[in-house]
Amino acid sequence: MMSDANGNMRFLVKAAGSPTTASIGLAKGPAVKLKAKPLFQSIGKGGGLGAAATAQWHMVEADAPQADAAAAWDACHELVAKGQALAPGGIRFAEPDLEQQWPIGKQPLVEEKLALRTGAPNDQDPHYPREADNYWFADNDHGQFSALGQSDPGEGHRIRIAHLDTGFDPDHATCPKFIRGQKNFVDPDFPDDARDRSSGLFNNFSHGAGTLSILAGAGGSGVKSFGCAPNAEIVPIRVANRVILFRNSAIAQAFDHVHGLCRTPSSFVHVVTMSMGGVPSQAWAEAVNAIYDAGVFVVTAAGNNYGNFPTHLIVYPARFNRVVAACGVMADGAPYADLAPGLMAGDYGPDSKMAGALAAYTPNVPWARFGEASVVDFDGAGTSAATPQIAAAAATWIQANRPLYDGVAEPWQRVELIRNALFESAAHDQTRAKYLGAGRLRAKDASTWIPHGRLEKQPEDDASFSMAHLVFGLAAAGPLKQPMLDLELCQVLQKTGLDSKLAGRSARGALGAVVAEILASPVASDTLKKALMQAPVEATGAKAPATAHSAAMTPMDHLNIQLALEPPLPVPPVRKLRVFAYDPTLQTDPQMFGVNEATVSVPWEVDLTEGPTGEYLEVVDVDPASKCCYAPVDLNHPHLLGTNGHAPSEANPQFHQQMAYAVAMRTITRFERALGRRALWAPRMIRGPDGNVVDRKFVQRLRVYPHALRENNAYYSSSRMALLFGYFAAEEGDVGTSLPGSQVFCSVSHDIIAHETTHALLDGLHPRYQEATNPDMLAFHEAFADIVALFQHFTIPEALLQQIKRTRGDLSQESLLGQLAVQFGQASGMHGPLRSAIGRTDEKGEWRAVKPSRNDYETQKATGDPHLLGSVLVSAVFAAFETIYRGRSADLVKLATNGTGVLPLGEISHDLALRLAAEASTVADQVLNICIRALDYCPPTDLTFGEYLRALITGDRDLVREDTRGYRVAFISAFRDRGIYPKDVAHLAEDSLVWRRPPAIDQEMARDFAALVKSLDLDWNLNSVRRNAYETSERNRFKVWKWISDPKRAALLSSLGFENAAENVKIGDMDGEMRPVEVHSVRPSRKTAPDGSSHGWLVIGITQTFRAQPGAERYRGGCTVMVDLNDNMPVYFIRKCLRGSTGAMTQQQARLAARERAAAEGVQYVSPGDPHHEREQFALLHRGWGT
Repeated sequence: MMSDANGNMRFLVKAAGSPTTASIGLAKGPAVKLKAKPLFQSIGKGGGLGAAATAQWHMVEADAPQADAAAAWDACHELVAKGQALAPGGIRFAEPDLEQQWPIGKQPLVEEKLALRTGAPNDQDPHYPREADNYWFADNDHGQFSALGQSDPGEGHRIRIAHLDTGFDPDHATCPKFIRGQKNFVDPDFPDDARDRSSGLFNNFSHGAGTLSILAGAGGSGVKSFGCAPNAEIVPIRVANRVILFRNSAIAQAFDHVHGLCRTPSSFVHVVTMSMGGVPSQAWAEAVNAIYDAGVFVVTAAGNNYGNFPTHLIVYPARFNRVVAACGVMADGAPYADLAPGLMAGDYGPDSKMAGALAAYTPNVPWARFGEASVVDFDGAGTSAATPQIAAAAATWIQANRPLYDGVAEPWQRVELIRNALFESAAHDQTRAKYLGAGRLRAKDASTWIPHGRLEKQPEDDASFSMAHLVFGLAAAGPLKQPMLDLELCQVLQKTGLDSKLAGRSARGALGAVVAEILASPVASDTLKKALMQAPVEATGAKAPATAHSAAMTPMDHLNIQLALEPPLPVPPVRKLRVFAYDPTLQTDPQMFGVNEATVSVPWEVDLTEGPTGEYLEVVDVDPASKCCYAPVDLNHPHLLGTNGHAPSEANPQFHQQMAYAVAMRTITRFERALGRRALWAPRMIRGPDGNVVDRKFVQRLRVYPHALRENNAYYSSSRMALLFGYFAAEEGDVGTSLPGSQVFCSVSHDIIAHETTHALLDGLHPRYQEATNPDMLAFHEAFADIVALFQHFTIPEALLQQIKRTRGDLSQESLLGQLAVQFGQASGMHGPLRSAIGRTDEKGEWRAVKPSRNDYETQKATGDPHLLGSVLVSAVFAAFETIYRGRSADLVKLATNGTGVLPLGEISHDLALRLAAEASTVADQVLNICIRALDYCPPTDLTFGEYLRALITGDRDLVREDTRGYRVAFISAFRDRGIYPKDVAHLAEDSLVWRRPPAIDQEMARDFAALVKSLDLDWNLNSVRRNAYETSERNRFKVWKWISDPKRAALLSSLGFENAAENVKIGDMDGEMRPVEVHSVRPSRKTAPDGSSHGWLVIGITQTFRAQPGAERYRGGCTVMVDLNDNMPVYFIRKCLRGSTGAMTQQQARLAARERAAAEGVQYVSPGDPHHEREQFALLHRGWGT
């Protein structure tokens, strides 16, 4: 990203003269205004540390929305082209001010995270080599720091090290003894305070505290001192808010700050250490040159990777000539490189860099734990841990050889003395030089090493690609444009991993293919692509055909020939799989013969593996009851690809796996289409001993166990993040079409799979809906899962057509379309389906239609049965569907009956059945979309059926303003007929049911709110990488929480229905603690209306908890803020206040009633939101009342 805090584009610009605030057009858009300020305060200013430069670097902000790297580079070229209008002497160079991410290793497992919060240190990671001594890295067989016998030389004689990282923890026992000055280039409010302020859920276990403890960590409070240079003076410079996120300008400014300190002998910085890096920057290169010339030794991390992806080559600034790259060597002497894909490894190469690289010890080194003053973990990892060891060794050499160091003729010679001592004294290993560079660090040997021979000055660094002249040819693009093209090319190659193809001996031969890939890449700018297309093919190393026109061949011609010879095959959009349309036993029903098997389409997953295991799901077929494991199905096997998977069969476990995967994926797709974004599972909540959430962990895949239980049950487990399907023996009596005593498998029931998958999707969207704060909550979870399963019946054409013919198009008659889990219900002795939306089967097996009553809702609520109460909501939605369907199909019936509208006796014609089936399918699709879209319009907690009606009406009206077919009227009528009424509305009319607009907010607050929304990253859509979407959402959550928690937003907080956190609060007759607000989710929503118009929304879910005393029972309030992304202003505040008619006192009454029912039924009552209770909510719910 290249945006500032307000979401605007930022650039690093080198100009002769200060850029003006002129307005110019960028990226073919409207004119934007530029703001500029100097990047460097010391570099290029002359005064004894180098001649003053004629052109200076500036940070330039454009009043334009953020853009991707390719568009930002095109804007940079425009800045240079229009430079004379922007700076008196023109612009010499421009590059995007990138935000970069640094890999720091995978987060600990759940158990380890809990240990992190209980004071227990992490042991050494068993996946890597280990030593018996936790401080092995410093012993005589490794780094030799313990043999140095270091003593404090006293004030004015210590070596000073600048530590560029996320900051430091002043309260930790390992905090260095001598902190000298601080600087912060991340938080503008704290320019001279480099403390790391990470806290709460977003605590990154501070990278800076960890690396600093290795560099110069002190001891005390029971913590052993293990710092490699404990007597050095440390200048902490904060350049990243987390180690995974830093800006190019911050690192350039940090180097400049060091340069400025070197102007005064008393503040001179001898060594710079930085355990991060990324793609190159020309501003970095010039800053590195300046501090090298000033005599400062710089070491930075080589970089980390998983499975050498995207590349194993050393990152910048470590790849610069004048910077020492810190590579890794493990405890057993093996390179920390080329490890298994699941293990983090260090970078190495290209060969030309390894002469300037050195290996230090990692992983499994001590690492101070941020926020816990006396805890040190022993699984420190990455080249981040190696870097401070090399910096400390440099400092100890200076301390031991001060006269030699101070006596040089030129400042740069100090750097070369240190490099010479460290490299020559290292433990050389020629067989592993490609990984270890000069060898393994030996600090004690280095401290006594006296360099000999002539010192050679390292060539000046720049950020261009070393082989750019081969790519572009000798015909340069121009004196200004060429270096910028070189830099962008270098960044593109590193981002895509293509630089690895050009690092070996066959680089020339690979150039043609690499250029072709860049031309097809979205990360390269149009300017770069045009320059590449104009380069001669000989420059790329490709062999041109022997024709008279060979000299005119370009890489684009080469690409066209390659595409003609080997045209790429498009990835299939879908994978076709066979499933049961309903239940397996319908295979023996003469009326369903031939239509109960269906072939459905699911999204094609490129990386689908055996199981199946894909992006969303991992099918694990373990049967604990029989102690069996079934071989995972491979849907990519050619035989299965050619036959659309296994044939439906109850006897084939691999078909069970296939069907569970297929139906679950179809259900996921339905949600994504309706909501306009990729689906995410609920995060795994990590709780501390007090029950409070201390962290949230991304869940990549929902596990699916087709044979997990030997019982008539299936459920979604939110604690295991899994779907568990059971199997059981049918009863011996009348079990319909099932064989008495036969095995019944839930994992081959289309309805049950869709139902359980919906539970998981709903939990990912509204995690508080598992809490029974009122009788409707659990009933809604069950009802909504039934609704999704029911309307999937209408997506299978063959089965739908058969049922339309059987009912003559009258969907109010008994049919499979309105029934759920027929086999499960019959096999369990229910004489019919598990549930039905329109009728019931009595004990004699006779089906009867159920007429709605305005007492239905209250009657079923009084039973305390979530399934009976949920059936009222299902009935209402299905009735609305029937009404809409009848209205849309009436003209078809009239046409078929010459205007009478009365069908003759007998079977209806095939053509009419086809048209009616098409209408039913269309209406079912629309109704289900309305139901799913309404979830974004619901409060985040304590939902009632009446409020869901308001969400349905509001969501549909926002998308379809004119309800010409009466869809919304059908919903209102169906809910009214069953006694489902929302509170706080004047009339059962559309205008009254739509959520009210929020109260007006003052103009300053409105501007602040719009600026907040503008600063959020809303790149979460149907094309997003799900992990990236989750991480983006987490960052957005924190931004919103921080913004709304500011005391100056107290008035807005009150408008949302929240209160300030306080320990002594009274609500009604309850005393307790009001907890701070929690921002649960920040999710964009993009929906397309029937007329093709697109609507963008931002949905912010916020909750607050009141903990009543005694007992700390949790009561929830919440608000969903709906923001129109057209103007970034809130449109609805959908509130559930803790005070008032629907607040904590009402929740208390519901709990008392539930507690009384539980006591009468002899079951345990658990308070909603109780964090100490481990029961499976849906397991108990389904076991008691059916799936």
